[in-house]
Amino acid sequence: VSVGILCAACAGQIPTEDGSNARFRIAGTVVNRSGGAVLERARVTIRNTKDPRDVQSQLTGDDGRFEFHVQAGKYSLHGAKRGFISSDYNQHEQYSSAIVTGAGIDTENLQLQLLPSAVLSGKVLDESGDPVRKAEVTLWREDHATGVGRTVGIRREVTDDQGVYEFTPLDAGTYYLSVTATPWYAVHPATAAPEGVVAAPAVVDQGLDVLYPTTYYLGAIESDEATPIPLRGGDRMEVDLRLIPVSAVHVVFRSPDPDKGNRFPLIQKRVFGELDS
Repeated sequence: VSVGILCAACAGQIPTEDGSNARFRIAGTVVNRSGGAVLERARVTIRNTKDPRDVQSQLTGDDGRFEFHVQAGKYSLHGAKRGFISSDYNQHEQYSSAIVTGAGIDTENLQLQLLPSAVLSGKVLDESGDPVRKAEVTLWREDHATGVGRTVGIRREVTDDQGVYEFTPLDAGTYYLSVTATPWYAVHPATAAPEGVVAAPAVVDQGLDVLYPTTYYLGAIESDEATPIPLRGGDRMEVDLRLIPVSAVHVVFRSPDPDKGNRFPLIQKRVFGELDS
């Protein structure tokens, strides 16, 4: 999509002595899309859509203003600032507007809007509602960049002593959460002994021989049953994850040729449509 407003005064044009190689102004203000406040020290970049090497970049001043001098052509305009979602001019999902410069086109009063980054945080809790420390929380996101919808893991965080995790900054999108952890009280009996040796009976309370299955929001243990979490720019969402223990299953694999070392089997399952070990 290209934008440009015709005007009789040829706004934006910088005259030259002979009229050749005329230069034009691309100027405007970077603002917070939530409230409209101007954004100082935002990084603004323009790039010639026909020549990617023709690129300029600058920081906005205290008034949020930017100004570039360019030749006639079509340019992409991009803004970025810490704490905000990087965005192109008039961007909506994967589409944005290009800036067209030329005689009679006003490109001096542009408004480049940036949304604040989103924050996703919460706690991991056990079956008693107590916080789970050192739980590994994985953040997944729906990705359509290749034209084929996929859900990919993008970040991992470990909960602190209060069971708290936080992911920030985040772009707008659809996310999923999963968590893996080990019950602090779990005790697993020895399940294997050398061949020909009779193992002593394990004296372990079966109530302690448990584990937490990988758990997705809201309580699913399979990825295709996970609940999506839609986020918009500026959202601050708190999502708690609760873990429920299940009885452990012990599987013994014996190597056919111990002299050549142990060969562990590769166990895989599908997670969001992809094989994961």
